[in-house]
Amino acid sequence: MANKSKKSAKPSKRELRKRANRELERQLVKAKNALADEKARAKAAAKKAKRQAKKDIQKAKKNASEAQKNAVKAAKRAARGKATEVGEKADSVKADAGRKVSATRASVEHKVTATRTSAARRVAGTKAETGESVATLRAKAREQGVAGYSRLTKAQLLDRVK
Repeated sequence: MANKSKKSAKPSKRELRKRANRELERQLVKAKNALADEKARAKAAAKKAKRQAKKDIQKAKKNASEAQKNAVKAAKRAARGKATEVGEKADSVKADAGRKVSATRASVEHKVTATRTSAARRVAGTKAETGESVATLRAKAREQGVAGYSRLTKAQLLDRVK
């Protein structure tokens, strides 16, 4: 029994909390980056559509005749329609990214809560199983010749004494 390592194999509540918080931060950063990428793509698509529409209009103006003037008007209407479509697509992407961020946040918060709850139950279970104090457990460990008993936690003392 004296050869067991000093550290417990289970991570502490603090370490679990840190891990959960790091995971939350990673997922939030990932979602924010995805949102920024989607916004940039939508903005680039809108600019491209606007440039193309301007080119179409200029081309139509060069060959101005009565029929071509009507075509210019139609091109302007089409350009306005394309810009509206691109704007709607950008809004849709933004809303979708917002939903993804919210879902990720909720998922990670649920995991953090579950981890905290299970850790609290384990600690409560340990306290309920033994009515012995740490001092009593250390006295028993001293009697049994457990090395390093004064540095052990209550859970470690319980494992080594019983």
